[in-house]
Amino acid sequence: MAQVKGNTKELLKWIDYNSSISEPIEEHITYDHNTHGRYEERVCQVYDDLYQIENNWKSVKRVIKITSTTLSYGKYTKEIHRYISSLDVNAKTFLHIIRSHWKIENSLHYVKDVSFEEDACRTRTGQIPFMQTMVRNLAINFINLNKFSNIKQARKLFAWSPHRLFTLQSFLI
Repeated sequence: MAQVKGNTKELLKWIDYNSSISEPIEEHITYDHNTHGRYEERVCQVYDDLYQIENNWKSVKRVIKITSTTLSYGKYTKEIHRYISSLDVNAKTFLHIIRSHWKIENSLHYVKDVSFEEDACRTRTGQIPFMQTMVRNLAINFINLNKFSNIKQARKLFAWSPHRLFTLQSFLI
């Protein structure tokens, strides 16, 4: 499954066209309310109309369109996300797969951006950015493996007392 964004304008155009002239083969709606006063409705629609898509995307079987409407602090926002997939599953399963992916993606990026201040890093050339990412990922995995509840505190603990690194569990248990 792949999300279709603005960098594939032709595919995006045909997905929007096909979904505007055909009915979804299936639809699943979820409603979420969290403790911060945010309400969200997600509508997952699955289409099998692949007009002008099947020519260039041979393995695609389904087009998925997710419309997310959010009410937060009296303000409505609406987002539409489009996906293509070679899977032949129902709308509820597609929505679950997509939400699971974004949960992982968002939690990892939040940790990297907030706890490790990755966005503030200005290293851009050579192998250094790759190596920094690898070290951050290794640190995140060690912290998670050792069940620290606060990643930023754990990071600071080891920065102040590097000898404590030797007390950590490793992957080679």
